[in-house]
Amino acid sequence: MLLNRLRPNKNTSSKLTAKSPLRLRDLALFGLIFAVIGGYILWRTFAVPPPPTIYLTPASQTLGASTSFSVQVRENSGTTSVNAVQANLSYNTSLLTFVSISTTGTAFATTAQTTGGSGSINIALGTCGGCSAVTGDQLVATINFTTTATGGTASVPFTTGTALVSSTTNQDILGSLAATAGGSYTTDTAPPTVSVTAPANNAVISAPGTTTITTTASDAASSVTKVELYIDGALKTTLTTSPYTYAWSTTGVSLGSHTVQAKAYDSFNNVGTTALTTITLADQTPPTTSITAPAGGATLSGTTTVSANATDNVGGTGISKVELYVDAVLNSTDTTSPYSFSWNTTTATNTSHNLTVKGYDSASPANITTSAAVSVVVDNSPPTAPTSLLMTANTLTSITLAWNASTDNVGVANYKLSRNGTLIATLTGSTLTYTDSSLTSTTSYNYSLVATDAANNSSAAATLTAATVTAKPGDLNGDNAVNITDLSILLSNWNTTNAVADINKDGIVNIFDLSILLSNYGK
Repeated sequence: MLLNRLRPNKNTSSKLTAKSPLRLRDLALFGLIFAVIGGYILWRTFAVPPPPTIYLTPASQTLGASTSFSVQVRENSGTTSVNAVQANLSYNTSLLTFVSISTTGTAFATTAQTTGGSGSINIALGTCGGCSAVTGDQLVATINFTTTATGGTASVPFTTGTALVSSTTNQDILGSLAATAGGSYTTDTAPPTVSVTAPANNAVISAPGTTTITTTASDAASSVTKVELYIDGALKTTLTTSPYTYAWSTTGVSLGSHTVQAKAYDSFNNVGTTALTTITLADQTPPTTSITAPAGGATLSGTTTVSANATDNVGGTGISKVELYVDAVLNSTDTTSPYSFSWNTTTATNTSHNLTVKGYDSASPANITTSAAVSVVVDNSPPTAPTSLLMTANTLTSITLAWNASTDNVGVANYKLSRNGTLIATLTGSTLTYTDSSLTSTTSYNYSLVATDAANNSSAAATLTAATVTAKPGDLNGDNAVNITDLSILLSNWNTTNAVADINKDGIVNIFDLSILLSNYGK
């Protein structure tokens, strides 16, 4: 009809013009015809041949090793009636093991042959004498196989003798084996590809902490179903989704060498295993250190004690030693807590110095931390001795002293005054006089005065012997005068044993004491 529509009408011009275009429905019909033809060509190229044909379904399949599966043998005679079919096939015995043939559900009721093994299969079926012939797509038989343990692709083609017999002519309507479509069945024994990508082999990992272990896994024939992660040979975790990562807590895990290994499984339970990845857990966290004494800015002299703190991280290897450095030069080492050092400052110059300590842990190699520096001043130069130590005043019960200031390269901190060998006063460096009170009259005292600086260096001593005023006989109240007050005291204690009023010390206040007092009266 389309061609007729394309032919010029006898009442029209023999040429198509713009005035006589193809109608839209004609173009649509033309396109549909070409689409059908194109689809047919594709079907002929990539699918089961058109009838008449004998074919296998499924035509291809991927399976695991030692797996049972079934393949249908089918025929399609189209509209031609057939009453017999012969299906001969071959298979690779190293890849497939023949199990059995089932004719359950077949359209051909009569069985002439169903044999298989040793690489070939023969099936011959027919319809019964009084049965109707068969047309269209029909099941012939079902073949049951088991894959072997060998990987590879087994081709199962139809072989010579395969025929589809017309019930009318009793002739083969296939024409050739080109009208058949065999099958291709792959046994996947290839393991997945798997690798540990992090950490790297022979990596040294800081511990304790958390280390991320990363693996990659892929499979060409199927899919990865899981990845198992082993640490030191023990299953640590199972991962089922990509990316395959695991956060490994190394807290409590022994330091040293450990192994990591991954196993990947595919859909057919093939297992890919990585080589061992060796990692070393190491204490890579340095200790914390500090100097606790002396304080920054302190002035030191002689032999002084330097104290330090050093602590290692939790789970670390512990402190092995602490070193004291003076101006970056090693001075001494202590291996036992509490950490302290005896520093003889007389070996250092009289100036500022920086003190630091280094703490070492027991890792190999050791982690080391240097403390913040503490600046101190060394002063082993004593002040000069005070000069011109004099008594500037005295009474019955007191002595007043004065002296000239000492000098020092840093500064005089204080003066220390001793009486008869006993320290009686510590005076600031700016004090140059002192009154010693509560003394006994008519008594001599030996004084010693030294200057000290901030480093407690002491000068040579300045010495002086001084005495209180001698008491007058009859001066009972100690005002250095004999007068009516003293007379009153004596008379108030008349005939007593009062030691103050008993001037002659004969054990009683009497006329003799009165005589002494009156002899000195007014003096």
